[in-house]
Amino acid sequence: MLNSDTLEVMLAVVCLALAATVVFGLRARRSLQRVHKRQMAEAEQALRSLSGQLDETKFKLERLAIIDPLTDLVNRRGLERILSIEVNRAQRGGSPMIAMLLDCDDFQRINDSLGHAVGDVVLKEMVDRITSTLRPSDYVARIGGDEFVILLTDTLLAEAMLIGERVRLAVAENPIRNSRDNIYLTASIGVALLPFEISSVEEVLALTRHALRESKDGGKNRVSTKEVQPAKNGHDEKPGSLDIVQVLRHGDCFRCAKHPIYRLEDEVKVGYELLTRGPIGAFEMPYDFFRVAIENNILTRVDLRCLKACVVAASSLEAGMRYDVNLFPSTIIDTPIDRLLTLFPEDKTIGTFCVEISEQQFIGDPSYLKEHTAALKKAGVLVAIDDVGFGRSSLESLILLEPDVVKVDIKYVSGISMDLQKQRLLRRLIGVVQALGAELIAEGVETREDLEMVKSMGVKYAQGYLWGCPVPVELRG
Repeated sequence: MLNSDTLEVMLAVVCLALAATVVFGLRARRSLQRVHKRQMAEAEQALRSLSGQLDETKFKLERLAIIDPLTDLVNRRGLERILSIEVNRAQRGGSPMIAMLLDCDDFQRINDSLGHAVGDVVLKEMVDRITSTLRPSDYVARIGGDEFVILLTDTLLAEAMLIGERVRLAVAENPIRNSRDNIYLTASIGVALLPFEISSVEEVLALTRHALRESKDGGKNRVSTKEVQPAKNGHDEKPGSLDIVQVLRHGDCFRCAKHPIYRLEDEVKVGYELLTRGPIGAFEMPYDFFRVAIENNILTRVDLRCLKACVVAASSLEAGMRYDVNLFPSTIIDTPIDRLLTLFPEDKTIGTFCVEISEQQFIGDPSYLKEHTAALKKAGVLVAIDDVGFGRSSLESLILLEPDVVKVDIKYVSGISMDLQKQRLLRRLIGVVQALGAELIAEGVETREDLEMVKSMGVKYAQGYLWGCPVPVELRG
């Protein structure tokens, strides 16, 4: 047996061992804690560094998106941002704003004879000369090739003409010398006063390009402005003398017609499609005046003017209805979405607006419209795909854009009561539209037989000449 002394010694040894273990454990724990804290500090520092790098990269990417890399001026997208800010400021203060479109004369000849590298040097030098004559509050943007837009804030037209002349003289002041010869620069400039309701760069170009053409046609190296004299109430006693391009650019010639949309179960009117009409005469119908607008690069401006005319007309109709308005896909893309939304009334008691986009006007894959249509829907503006047919592109458009409304092309509705093929196609489309949760409207219902057929197939809404032709909207006041 172990005596008491031995037991005490063994107990002491065990206690010492336990104590040593505890002390070692505590030290190890503290050491691990220090390591953990150090690692956490290093991780936080690395995270801060990465966050800083991400912010810097994001800044660089955003800058690349709005800055022209050759001239270091803002590009078209950057000008869109500036325009939105300055238009809001001008609207609040009532101060005039001027745009100038500057084009380097015969720049293609420089590129062709001396090469694009020399052409780049010439553009940089021209930008230096332009910016040296402007005020700190003015903006310059390169919108492509050798074209530049100068935006003058709080400036009268007479002042702008003087500034334009200074810019022209600065560009042409001295030749640029290279190893072989001298390069003589001149610029043609078009000047236009911007209306307060301007919405996009395309509208700015539409207003200034006509004036620029005056400078080019007048012999180049000059500053011109082209003030538009609108026709009164869309009339002109001599239609042959009407300068249709000027009238369309000004935009006061547009009127609006309404075409009702009916709920088929009780044939109650639930809304209108609002259709624009141009100046009375050869260019009254949309097909004709939009063709002129496309040929003269003023489509976006004309399309937005038509939208504004429709919105004004809606305020003169029954409150609480739905109003379908048409826009070109290019207009939706060219106009910043926040500016586009300002064209719709804030007063929701007027009714609900629905933007119709014709499938016939899509160019390639319509996914480029998805972000814009999503923003419209988020703001409470419905989106409709108009003139829908039955091809593969139709299905892609419906799936990609997820419209609120689908309008069946008139050629698939007219005469459907007597055409089994049209009936089969429409039934298939109804299934697709129902799966998407969209509303379907049959356009072009012209007979009672066609009405009964589409109604029996489950179509809930329709419009067409059965109920009458589009009629002009009588504006209040």
